[in-house]
Amino acid sequence: MRTAAAILATGLAVLLVCVQPFAGRARYQRLIASLPNEPDARLRHYRRGIIGQWVAVALVGLIGVLSRRGGSSIGLRGGPHAASATGTVAEVAVILGVSAVFFRFGGPNVRQLLRRQAKGFLAVLPRSQREKVVFAGLALTAGVCEEILFRGFGIAYVRWLWPTASRAALIVVTAAGFGFAHLYQRTRGVVLAGLLGAYFAWVTLSTGSLLPAMAMHALVDLRILALPDLDQVAP
Repeated sequence: MRTAAAILATGLAVLLVCVQPFAGRARYQRLIASLPNEPDARLRHYRRGIIGQWVAVALVGLIGVLSRRGGSSIGLRGGPHAASATGTVAEVAVILGVSAVFFRFGGPNVRQLLRRQAKGFLAVLPRSQREKVVFAGLALTAGVCEEILFRGFGIAYVRWLWPTASRAALIVVTAAGFGFAHLYQRTRGVVLAGLLGAYFAWVTLSTGSLLPAMAMHALVDLRILALPDLDQVAP
């Protein structure tokens, strides 16, 4: 059974690093092409993202069953530094909240800057109230699932392949994979996602738990809901 787990884990790793980035970019291009004629295209894109991420997490669960390892092996536990982790999450939440207010009410110059920064993924941003509700579900899903996949499973898999890997190596390798997963956001998006992934990996390794990174990741994505209407800004 452990051989089957190793094969499945390797397949999932290849899928995340070598297939998903290009599939995600193709999905984004299809979204752009379909938006003018399909009002629900963005909703469909969100729902497929939610389903796809939970399917991948189900594979992680199956790998755990086959290898006889529980959730704690990928950081699904409180960890030995719960108090400091809670404080870190609270600090990040305050920073994100302040920045969300600034983004929302910063005026046309801020909107122009945000549009330039969001150029690589502008089409995926929610517009209608219905889209925002489903996007909130996608943000929460990403907070949980992407942390399980890239920090939980990712760190455990790299450790299995490379038992002597240092903390720095684990951070760099998993951050690179996470950044590349955002290939559809172009070079800027890949770099920024990689840096964010490095921070989440550092938090996970420092606290011994995935939970703080999950919470912060979800908050980062939910902050998108506070963005002003960027369509009002001329390209």
